[in-house]
Amino acid sequence: MKKNIFLLLSLLTLCVSCANLSKNTVREGDFLVRNGTAGAKVWNETLTFTRVSWYHEMTLEFDLMLAPISAQSGFNFWFSAEELEIKNKCSDFKIVLAYSADTKVLPYSHLNEQLDLAGYKKLDMLTFKKHFTQHPDSEMNSLKLYQVYGICRSSTEVKPLIFNFPGYTEKVVN
Repeated sequence: MKKNIFLLLSLLTLCVSCANLSKNTVREGDFLVRNGTAGAKVWNETLTFTRVSWYHEMTLEFDLMLAPISAQSGFNFWFSAEELEIKNKCSDFKIVLAYSADTKVLPYSHLNEQLDLAGYKKLDMLTFKKHFTQHPDSEMNSLKLYQVYGICRSSTEVKPLIFNFPGYTEKVVN
């Protein structure tokens, strides 16, 4: 009898400890911003962000979205002339949207370190940010809570973006 109870408690402990491993999950998807305006310019185009979200149970802990903007994109009208000049000098440029629910749990510095390791430099894109935060899709999705900036890689060497946050599985974004 004692042996059965011990076995049952051991199995229960094993199940509970395994269940804890699944409390932290990483999900991938896309986020779309449809169409845009800037002054008299209007364009019908979609800006597609690659989205990676880190959850603890059902709580969003960290959210990251990355989008390249091609030279032909209408979304270039959201950049100031200076920002556009800086963007065009990059061999690889992306807009970043980043959100941390608690910077003590998952600080932005973890993200910045990993962007640095991949060869990216963080760039303020204040004019782009103003336009982006006024877009209806931004308003509807509470993206004013997100940090908005650009990242630039001058080197043509392609290094993968690897995000490895403590307590979560590693995620590679190309």
